Amino acid sequence: MTGSATFEAVREEIAYAFDSTVFFRDHMEANGLRPEDIKDADDFLRIPPTSKSHYRRNFPTGVLAKGYTLNSSHVMRFQSSGTSGDRLNSAILAYDLARRQATAIGVNRRFDDLWRPGSRPKICRYAPPNCSDVECATGFSGMEDRTLPDGTLVLTVAHDLLATPEWQIVKALDEIELYQPDLLVVDPTHFAFLTRWARRLGRRITSPRPLHIVCGYTLMTRAARRQIEDFMGPDVPIGDMIGMSELGYLGFDCHLGHRHINDRDFFVEFVRDGKPVREGQMGELYVTTVDDGLIPRIRYATGDYFTPLGGSCDCGSDLPVVRIEGRGTHMVRLPDGRLVTPGALDAAVGDVPWIDLYKLEQDLTGACTFRYVPGAQAPADDAAALERRLTEILAPAPVRVEAVDYIACERSGKFQSCISHISAKEAAR
Repeated sequence: MTGSATFEAVREEIAYAFDSTVFFRDHMEANGLRPEDIKDADDFLRIPPTSKSHYRRNFPTGVLAKGYTLNSSHVMRFQSSGTSGDRLNSAILAYDLARRQATAIGVNRRFDDLWRPGSRPKICRYAPPNCSDVECATGFSGMEDRTLPDGTLVLTVAHDLLATPEWQIVKALDEIELYQPDLLVVDPTHFAFLTRWARRLGRRITSPRPLHIVCGYTLMTRAARRQIEDFMGPDVPIGDMIGMSELGYLGFDCHLGHRHINDRDFFVEFVRDGKPVREGQMGELYVTTVDDGLIPRIRYATGDYFTPLGGSCDCGSDLPVVRIEGRGTHMVRLPDGRLVTPGALDAAVGDVPWIDLYKLEQDLTGACTFRYVPGAQAPADDAAALERRLTEILAPAPVRVEAVDYIACERSGKFQSCISHISAKEAAR
């Protein structure tokens, strides 16, 4: 268990959640617990984790704190993309979201000038439709129909990324020029796709304002990062966000390229088989909110896995450094019991300059198919080396490598670089 968020603050959150929310009181009482029973870190582990399913079933009345409704001041409503199943409705207080965002992005000095005193950044979003917060992100709607109450412009996006028609791509590029944003908040796979098209059309993605890019929603592969950085150039700050729709910013890249987890606005644990892991070991991220007046969450199992790396970072931030492994439902399960995470797969694939995007899919027999869309002719030696790396990391599971022109997105509209039907089936049980 780690965190600069003190355990006393956690105890206060437990007491508040118990007194203020129907669900958490029932959760504690069903396990014979009351807030006064949680005196130290060992007692804390007695609280069974909470999950998305709890909040899906009990939203809104069971999880909103007493005195709040969805129409209360400063309440922002969200709906998740449905990556791990049914979409999750949630809400957050605007100032809590802003506080968590400031803490996370604060690790990256290249984003300092984004938050000028007295200014409000103009934001464009280019992400899967299920992440858009507007129902008309895929159609023929105008910019005014896709502008959120906070001023964010949601760019039009096709549900199946590689099937996006050219007119829709041109429309997104035109609207960026018209809106003149300070910040692009994007899915990295989607934005890499947009940069490929912009290059093909002889277009640029610029703004008269200093432009910044925050990536999120899905794993930022090395292939996507390379394409975005090459197209946007070295003067545009690019950061990768760790986040969830129901919690906001959980972490961010520092300016040295290391990912930090936000343990100031959250109390974080990394858990495997019910026990905290040591540094250098992979564990599921459990989050306990700190001072969340609207929907306090205690030991919230996110389904996302990380490896806490320990040590300090030369960037100067004291937020812990982690390595992203990916969602548990996407991990490849090998016959010998080992797991290959999406993060480990991306490290094995590496920054292959002749691949635009890829997807590894494990079927229910355990066999794996690696499909990729080539951006250039692969040198014979490089293609063979990639196949050897994949065969080695996925052994003893059989692997097939295919170059293709098209790879479909998921049902959620996201493009996942690694999926396992075995892991997804086990999670559904």
